Amino acid sequence: MKKNIVWLLALLPALAFSQPTFIVKGKIIDAVSKQPLSAASVFAENTTLGTATDGDGNFTLYLPHGGYNLVITFTGYQTETRRITSGDEGNNDVRVELKQKEKELQDVVVKSSSEVKDGWEKYGEFFLENFIGKTANSKACVIRNREVLHFYYYRRKNLLKILADAPVEIENNALGYSIKYTLDSFTHDYNSQVSVYTGYPLFKEMEASGDAQKVAWAGARQTAYNGSILHFMRSLYQRKLAEEGFEIQFLLKENDKERALTLRNFYAALNYKMDDSTHTVDILPNQKDVAILYKKETAPREYLEANAGAPDKFQLSVVNFLPGEAVDIERNGYYYEQNDITITGYWAWEKVADMLPYNYMDASLVKQEELPVSAPATVPAAGVKPLDPLTANWWKAEESRIIEGNNVSYYKRGQQGNTANLDNDLYKFNTDNTGTWSFNGQEYKFNWEYLGSDKTKMKITVQFPTPLIVNLENIVVTENRLSYTRLQQLNGVNLMAIETRTIR
Repeated sequence: MKKNIVWLLALLPALAFSQPTFIVKGKIIDAVSKQPLSAASVFAENTTLGTATDGDGNFTLYLPHGGYNLVITFTGYQTETRRITSGDEGNNDVRVELKQKEKELQDVVVKSSSEVKDGWEKYGEFFLENFIGKTANSKACVIRNREVLHFYYYRRKNLLKILADAPVEIENNALGYSIKYTLDSFTHDYNSQVSVYTGYPLFKEMEASGDAQKVAWAGARQTAYNGSILHFMRSLYQRKLAEEGFEIQFLLKENDKERALTLRNFYAALNYKMDDSTHTVDILPNQKDVAILYKKETAPREYLEANAGAPDKFQLSVVNFLPGEAVDIERNGYYYEQNDITITGYWAWEKVADMLPYNYMDASLVKQEELPVSAPATVPAAGVKPLDPLTANWWKAEESRIIEGNNVSYYKRGQQGNTANLDNDLYKFNTDNTGTWSFNGQEYKFNWEYLGSDKTKMKITVQFPTPLIVNLENIVVTENRLSYTRLQQLNGVNLMAIETRTIR
């Protein structure tokens, strides 16, 4: 793609300033106990728009009109997804039940003899090239938590599989995004030389060092957008393919030879239909193999070096549609079912390093809570240092659901029938990273530290005769509420507790 684009922030398309939004509200609960899950992550896949559930498992999300894959994640639970669009009637009552992961199956995978101990050293570069990509943007991408990746090689199948036990944290310094990619799996079949990865990315705008970097990022994003599948889907939706530089051809096979059929009317050939009630476009091509040519830019040198024989005057991608299966397109470029099409050529070469969120061009204009959620900050008086709610208060247990091995116990302050008693369970975090845990009048000292700049994970070392390590994840702190997932081991048994605390 072109490198010499002059970009002025003031010239953003008018569309970006007029995007209406719709509201998605819902509740996340445990599938078995039906109890609400506090601090569960809820985000629109491949966007910068996300939030976390409150103490009652409720969430509210504001999204620009269009379609999205809503992703719900929570430590120790299976990831769930829901497809939502601005035309859905049930957007104010989205109820999702999360199932706990089968620990036995996890243990089998972790202990499998197929895991490669020095996996990153053997396959790290290969993974980067086939997941992050080989484009110019990929050279400016960094994975910040390589330790979460586990590599498995299955000799009989000649198959490489890569799993992650936490979201892969990617910093894209070329486009100015940090990405938390919840990776389901990455597989590479050495027999067919085909790589496939699935997962759920959540974008976050990086802070620019100044106006010059803002302009540079804006230009790089526009360059990545030009000719992309996101650009194509939006152009198709708006019936502006030719104006935006796209051409469609059908690929036909005759006597084992392939030839391209030029189309006079793109929209008739695709059986383009606009549904005015849902504001979605339905396409069902007359031929299953469709060539997409983007003619406003040439193929970059890196692509031509890796793909001998590829055309250099334009960017060529091929989309294979399942026979008889239509594809629906939303106004923001989201399309489904995405598994019903196979992409090869230029679009397949571009990977995570060149991805843009579905709310691109709207991210700076749509005010939206990001993970993790925190209370609105108050502005202190001049010269007064603002108080951190975490260290300014004693925190009493308000609610806890404790899973210890196969046993589950529950506590809610003031409620009858509790199977755990945390009436006198208090935490105090000090600014010098020390603290006190008070339980039934007995006090225990501890040290604490955040694990990462987003302050959603914490390590606590309780100073027993034998130090006890407690990990807190999914941390959400507001002025009067602290919620988290507590992970630790007691007598060799794994313990997980989903807890909420309030100010004493």
